[in-house]
Amino acid sequence: MQTTSSIVDRIKKRQQDDPKSVKLVKKVEEGSTKDYSVKDGVLWFRNRLCVPNNPKLKKELLKESHVFALTTHPGSTKMCQDLKPYYWLTGMKRDMENYVARCLTCQRVKTEHQRPGGLLQPLPISVWKWDHITMDFVVGMTRTQKHHDAIWVIVHRLTKSSHFLAMKTVFNAEQLADLYIKEIVRLHRIPLSIVSDQDTKFSSKFWQSFQSVMGTELCLSTSFHPQTDGQSERTIQTLKDMLRACALEYIGNWDRNLPLVEFAYNIT
Repeated sequence: MQTTSSIVDRIKKRQQDDPKSVKLVKKVEEGSTKDYSVKDGVLWFRNRLCVPNNPKLKKELLKESHVFALTTHPGSTKMCQDLKPYYWLTGMKRDMENYVARCLTCQRVKTEHQRPGGLLQPLPISVWKWDHITMDFVVGMTRTQKHHDAIWVIVHRLTKSSHFLAMKTVFNAEQLADLYIKEIVRLHRIPLSIVSDQDTKFSSKFWQSFQSVMGTELCLSTSFHPQTDGQSERTIQTLKDMLRACALEYIGNWDRNLPLVEFAYNIT
């Protein structure tokens, strides 16, 4: 009794219809290549059966080596070690990685090594206007005539109204505090909490002591809770789109159009 694989016979038949395999067979007959050889009309690459670039055939080969009872869903590295001595196909490692990543059985039995997530820690809901705000910087702007090269974006988390303040990246925490009092505290009173990332200006001792005296709680986002300052990130994305539109429609420095952009954003 002798057992054979039906997929091997299909690979040999597919070689006759594959244009690339036909060209390689001609090169072997002409003697222009030494890596390939032809035995009984079948193309081989260094004693490895050449698999034509046929998606359906390659999928059947990967399925047979992955779902077979004797293999029991190995990883892509183990599949490559098992098939490499017998088959030669283009992009074999990449195809195996994609096949294993899409295997539902492998995903269901995959062991979870991460710690279970903790309870949801939502931010407090604002009760009154400008009680809780979030802020972030937009850097990398072109330098204007007034030497502005950044924007300070401050968003009220309840009403989504925002302030866009033109500034310089060289501003220190003390200069930011002056601008904060003139543009935010003067118009909206002192907020109860500020959500921001851990920028050096926001994490400085001066800024922390300044907000402590003002009675404002600082909530600095971490890598484990990046969604905390998502409101300011989304506002920054909208602001960039509006500034691009102004740059295409109007001529001049962006800080001149920034108040109009703030007005247009807040009335929508």
